[in-house]
Amino acid sequence: MPGRGRHGKPGRRARRPAPRPRRAARRPWRTAAIGLALTAVAAAVLVARWPHPAPGVAGAGLRTPSPAAGRSAARSATAGRAGHLGTGPAGAAGQGAGSGEPAPGTPAAGQQAVGGRAGAGRTGTGTGATGAPGAVTALSFCPVPRTPAVSAALARVVPGSDRDEIEPLGVTGDGRGAYVSAWTPGFSGVAEVSLATGALREIKAFARPGSDQADGTASGQYLVWAQTYSLSSLDRFTMYAWNAATGRLRRLGQSIAGPGGVPWPSPWHAPAVSGPYAAWAQGYGPGGLVEIRLANLVTGQVTTIRRGHTQPPLFDGGLLIWPESDAPGAQTTLRAYSLAAHRLVALPAALAAVHGTEFVVTDGTRTAYLDPSLTRLYYSARPDQPARLALALPAGTDFGSLALAPGTLAWTTSRATYLASTRTGAYTQITEDYGFATGSRSVLLVSDAPGVKAVHPPLPLHVISPAALSWPGCGPAT
Repeated sequence: MPGRGRHGKPGRRARRPAPRPRRAARRPWRTAAIGLALTAVAAAVLVARWPHPAPGVAGAGLRTPSPAAGRSAARSATAGRAGHLGTGPAGAAGQGAGSGEPAPGTPAAGQQAVGGRAGAGRTGTGTGATGAPGAVTALSFCPVPRTPAVSAALARVVPGSDRDEIEPLGVTGDGRGAYVSAWTPGFSGVAEVSLATGALREIKAFARPGSDQADGTASGQYLVWAQTYSLSSLDRFTMYAWNAATGRLRRLGQSIAGPGGVPWPSPWHAPAVSGPYAAWAQGYGPGGLVEIRLANLVTGQVTTIRRGHTQPPLFDGGLLIWPESDAPGAQTTLRAYSLAAHRLVALPAALAAVHGTEFVVTDGTRTAYLDPSLTRLYYSARPDQPARLALALPAGTDFGSLALAPGTLAWTTSRATYLASTRTGAYTQITEDYGFATGSRSVLLVSDAPGVKAVHPPLPLHVISPAALSWPGCGPAT
């Protein structure tokens, strides 16, 4: 599924000892100090410092900004082409390099790309490839006024989302509904909402609506989410899977308890889902030890495929990919596990250079990711094409999330959310402030920032159909 940028949506309220909202990366407007928070994360992100790693690094055991899926890597979000590759993994991951071990068993001014000045921002050579195999066509990112089709979509609100807090987790397989966490007068819990009528179909109610929360990802007929139970800690969770085709709710797993029954800290992130598979990262020991869990959603079998100083995974076609640190003080690099071969394999060219970040989204063809500073966006149009710098933000502004939908890429910064065509490079601002985008294989969901201060504020939700959009082109790259 098109991952939510690893990630963040409007949402999580619990904080780790080093304060960070669970989904600050995807929903930065949850705190007035988000600009400072993102800058602090950018300064320390993803560099393992054992035995006391910095926040946001492999092995830290702290909540990292989450996608998508990435959406993310987002959550997301969150993220890869569905891999229908049999009934599931058989055995554990093979040997591989690294410290981990196989487990037993109108845009705001200042946004920059690489090139000359155009309009309020700078534009130039982005990345992208079309045409004959092996040919690379430069994609020029350029700010453009909001098109009539985008304006019309943003003028429409999913009924009920302007009254109650409805947080999107993903889009249904037919594109006509969304899976959500909802807090309404009649129901609080995980549900499916009709994008046309706003009608809710209950999936699982929260036993304690005041403290229970959910963060998840959808792909095809499956929704998978982690449910937490406290506003002061997110370490205790249960992982659930919902099969929309059969109506079956399955419990996949739960957090691992440490000494005294206190769960080991986990690098929080929505689970990744692709076809009949789901995967997530969870703490299992001291010093920030984290394991990667892979679930077969058809059989319910769950396998631990990696242990060590790892971070939350994402799907890329038939691969499961995650960041991992090689040594103390080293930035993370990515590892790839083949769902078909049940072993570690080489990374696609588009991901080979990724380091120091877990903000990665892919739909199995296109790939986008952020650098460790959260100020530079890289993009590749094909798995065999190395990603190139597509957009750089000015000082004082940070990326918060990424999301993919057909022909489009959305990103949220500490200012607003933007939508770009990955065919022409044109991009436009789609929220007044902050907000968040949830990608899918059919539509893009756009959540506005809350207009009022409340425990569960309304989050107006909009639906953009990329197939209905017509984008202007950008001038030749310079």
